[in-house]
Amino acid sequence: MKTMPDSKADPAAPPAVPAESGEGFSSSRDTGRTSATLRAAALLVLLVLVLFAAVRFHMWQTPPEMKQQLVLVNPWNPVSEIAYTPKLTEIEGGFLADKMCAEAAGRMLADCRAAGCRPMILSAYRSVDDQLVLYDEEVQRLVDRGFSPELAEEEVSRKIAAPGRSEHELGLALDLVDEDFTETSDRQAQTDTSRWLSENAWRYGFIQRYPEGSEEETGYAWHPWHYRYVGEGAAGNMHSLGITLEEYILMFYSEEASVVYDKT
Repeated sequence: MKTMPDSKADPAAPPAVPAESGEGFSSSRDTGRTSATLRAAALLVLLVLVLFAAVRFHMWQTPPEMKQQLVLVNPWNPVSEIAYTPKLTEIEGGFLADKMCAEAAGRMLADCRAAGCRPMILSAYRSVDDQLVLYDEEVQRLVDRGFSPELAEEEVSRKIAAPGRSEHELGLALDLVDEDFTETSDRQAQTDTSRWLSENAWRYGFIQRYPEGSEEETGYAWHPWHYRYVGEGAAGNMHSLGITLEEYILMFYSEEASVVYDKT
């Protein structure tokens, strides 16, 4: 007579683990990570939409004179096309600036000094004639070094706005340097003054107008010394989003804005 094997499981034996269970745990983890990523992306989109809505609402309630703070001047948008006339007043150093930014500039420079820095205004408002002299002198300097007039003008235009296309003609731009290093070069960004301004200027309504890596958007090379007044609200939004004035206008302004952007 044959002996049949005992069909009852040995109570001391460990439970069998299905061969695919490890893959199941891995799949669950991957699904969890994917869900978390999707939630984070959705939250980011929601925050951007909320900010967009808030800015749009603010714009609808913004008086026309405040929109003038955002007037756009660059290689594609000359001053002559916006019919802008600055209301000039004297600021420190005997320079002139638009009344809209004069008080904020004074507070910013005072606080910068209180932080132990040594800011100095190198340039503020310039008339179109002043801009012409500055531009022509720089072109001639390169021609004297052996550049052709065409190449000299092309090179200068990356760093100095042509007459009629400079924000300095608005009275809303300041060239700010450190008293211990007044050179307008990339090295200015390494000074204590420049570091403080890059971190705090937005609190006073100013932006670093031509940030590093933005030449395609602004038309000009990096100018760590050039600051432009746009108002505290707009400056705070641009700082939070990490965008230029050109990008801000394209993102948030449409037909009701008294701002022009024509990159042709």
